[in-house]
Amino acid sequence: MGITFKAEVKASSQYYGTVEIRGITQDDGDEVKVQKYLKVNLALPASVHGGDVNLMLNPWHPIEVSTENNQTGSDRFDVTVKMACEADDTSFAVGPSDTLTIGVNGDLTGDAAQRCLDSIKISADD
Repeated sequence: MGITFKAEVKASSQYYGTVEIRGITQDDGDEVKVQKYLKVNLALPASVHGGDVNLMLNPWHPIEVSTENNQTGSDRFDVTVKMACEADDTSFAVGPSDTLTIGVNGDLTGDAAQRCLDSIKISADD
């Protein structure tokens, strides 16, 4: 079963912007139950680090974030963000009211915004 979501790019300037992902659910509308990790793949104009990522869950859980950045051009990175509970044996759920925000120290204006939005893929425990 797939995961659906709504994503929006907010560019404060050509130097900084955010990617906001909301309404994360299974295709059938149920929340996404995460046993190991939630993973987001996307194309960005700059690398991203764990401190740039904020997953707001309700109820709140302490989340550990890891990132992998693969530079594919002068201002293009394929980024993988993995989020897991800090306690290895704890699962969590992501639902329609939760928000994932990724801060980007790069230019998310113009074509970069659409390239980012078109590239987003979310999976759990794959």
